[in-house]
Amino acid sequence: MVLRKLYPHAKVMNIYGDLEDGSHSDGRVKNSSSKSLRYLVSPKVKSYKDKKFTGPMAQHSRLRKNPQVLKTAISFLWPNS
Repeated sequence: MVLRKLYPHAKVMNIYGDLEDGSHSDGRVKNSSSKSLRYLVSPKVKSYKDKKFTGPMAQHSRLRKNPQVLKTAISFLWPNS
């Protein structure tokens, strides 16, 4: 909370998973916790986006290996590539 005022030009993308198994989580982190990041940073950054991924590849440790997540992250970080 203290550091959020230091990043007024930051663009934030919050990527999180939902196994769609009734847990409302990626198996480790509840979606309500993941989505609470918006409250903490959105008033103080240039832009904020949430991106939810679903299914087995949305499991917490698999997100980084998910091709859809990688494509989304690359497009966010390098929009003109």
